[in-house]
Amino acid sequence: ATSVYDAVAGVHGVNPRIEGYFELEHYLNPQTNPTGGKIPVTVPAIDTATGQRMGSFLLLLRVKTPQVQIPLGNQSRIGEPLPPASSGLLSVVGMDAITDEIGVCPYFDYDPPCTQNSVQDTSAAGIRRRQVATMGSFLTPQFLRYQADVVRNDAALELANRHDEYNKSIVSGLSSETDFDDEPNVELFKRRNPKPFRPSNSRGDALLAGIGFNVHVQSLALNILQPDQSAIPSAICHSVTHGAPADHARGFGIQGNDGSRTIEYVAEANAARGGLRRLEAKRAGIARELETYLSSLINSVGEYFKSRAQTAAVMQQAGLRPTRHVAPNISSISFYRSKTTECAQRLQALSWEIAVRRGNCFSQALGIAVTSYLTSISDGGPGWIGYANTWLRHGYLITFEGLLSAVGKELGMIEDASVAVEMLRMVHVVLVPDDGVSGAVNKNESSRRRIPVPHSPYVRWVHLAHLSKKGSGSKSMYRLEIGLNQSYYQSRVPEPLKGGAAVRFFPVLYQMGVDIRQWGVNAGRNVTSQIKERNKVGGVPSAELGDNSDAATEASSDFNGCGLIDDGDDDDEGGVADNEILMALNVEGFRKMNAYAHAVIPTTAGVTAATSPIAAFYPSEHAQLQPLPPHPILSSLSEAIKTSAGKMEHGVLDKSATACQRMGGGSTVFCKSGKDRTAMQVTFKQAQ
Repeated sequence: ATSVYDAVAGVHGVNPRIEGYFELEHYLNPQTNPTGGKIPVTVPAIDTATGQRMGSFLLLLRVKTPQVQIPLGNQSRIGEPLPPASSGLLSVVGMDAITDEIGVCPYFDYDPPCTQNSVQDTSAAGIRRRQVATMGSFLTPQFLRYQADVVRNDAALELANRHDEYNKSIVSGLSSETDFDDEPNVELFKRRNPKPFRPSNSRGDALLAGIGFNVHVQSLALNILQPDQSAIPSAICHSVTHGAPADHARGFGIQGNDGSRTIEYVAEANAARGGLRRLEAKRAGIARELETYLSSLINSVGEYFKSRAQTAAVMQQAGLRPTRHVAPNISSISFYRSKTTECAQRLQALSWEIAVRRGNCFSQALGIAVTSYLTSISDGGPGWIGYANTWLRHGYLITFEGLLSAVGKELGMIEDASVAVEMLRMVHVVLVPDDGVSGAVNKNESSRRRIPVPHSPYVRWVHLAHLSKKGSGSKSMYRLEIGLNQSYYQSRVPEPLKGGAAVRFFPVLYQMGVDIRQWGVNAGRNVTSQIKERNKVGGVPSAELGDNSDAATEASSDFNGCGLIDDGDDDDEGGVADNEILMALNVEGFRKMNAYAHAVIPTTAGVTAATSPIAAFYPSEHAQLQPLPPHPILSSLSEAIKTSAGKMEHGVLDKSATACQRMGGGSTVFCKSGKDRTAMQVTFKQAQ
């Protein structure tokens, strides 16, 4: 190509743009080259300015068909068909593959659509997918290799190792006859064994990332003593406490543990930081950016072919051959293609990071929610006082009460927890009697696997299975079966929950920081607000405003690095506070709880919980266009949320828990590690 270029330049005294193309399909046929060696191919060299043939390019071409290699660890699966890409991790954790669904090739987490169906799809989305599909790959080979061989391979190995270690722990656990009472002469409150709490510094252990942190059930039963010393049960209070369902092991820095692992081919300035809520907002933003660049690219290609069409007839009349492809020197097309590729790769990398993080957080949240549900069917729980039928129709209301501050790492934990709690909506719980095949492959379905629960006198095994078709993405649904001891099932499970009855979770999150860090954030915000107000009203000089702004910043930052209540460790660095997230989460939680309240305690005459419309969890599920008015039992909660902006309004948590109890739901309390702040909140609940 260089010699032809130089020769033409020497003859004509100009630097022409020369290109050549040929049809590759012929050379893909093995019969064309049975030896597999290099084949000489003559390619016409065309002057793009005039369309005249200026010479030829001689290529030595060797075509190789890539062979699919099965990893050594999957030798047992040789011969089995590979699972569809659409049923991979993204879909398992309830995510849609944005890049693949809009036609960005190559397909990474999505099965390519059937060609025939794709052609028949005349919708705007179908036409757009076909337009994008004609433009080749938007993921570079280097990016694909890094993602497959490094990022995704490492995550797969980590998950496989975790599965093996968890399974080994379950199968070879302590004997049920082990005596834990090794300090019989020590007063109960002074005993240190067995250790009921994980240390705070174990939060970053990747092996434990799928297990809820310090999940405990606190029960308080009140009995009225009679003169004859007999007791009449009066009330019982169950409280579930735990650490935040967050991916501490991956950290809250740049796509890894505090920035130690960065996404390849993604500029640091564009990398997202924080927990799931922030990462998913970043993903949505990149997706919108990708759509914009794709539209610009499609328009640029269209304009290019329009201009070529105007000169094609003239060139044909002159006996010149017009090119049938887009030349690489069209600046607008090159620019938008480059930007589209960059966005597509950023989106793919971030989507995988989110998927792994969602999996870890969802696993923790599910264990916590199941603990609350089983507690609610225990003696004295709401399942025994008429709420089981309500759960069947409207779902099991579970309120998560967060005590984290919206600054530093705890802000990232809030962001993780908010998404993990919402993911519980994918799950239906079914209580079934144990049939004696715990831990073995089910006789009726070879793909089902039951996980045994050792040492529990009542729970024998659990099994989580897809309810929806695999590859459903955001529409994924799960069925969690809990195998119970036969006698316990018959005598202790409320009748409406027997016979395969499925109860869907209705999770709600409320969050209110209660430590000195949150106080410092609020104090700094209030000082800044006052300064802005003075500047607006009284015209404060800019110099004075600057000094006071610095003071406000110091007032806030002084408390960001210290912890009056820090769950036993002080590992939170300072950081930018999010003063709006607490209000946003509480308003969002109120909307969901308000919909549930209108469904289970209807305010319309003649309507009961059994006949009222199903409680809407997502805004799109609401039949009416106007928002529901606050339910009477939530009026005080509504007022508490309205007045909570910029201050620690504990009434939000207190009133939400009270309302949840009145509607037959269960509540959990969490902070960073599930020790100090949760202990105070439980003490407060029990005192009430």
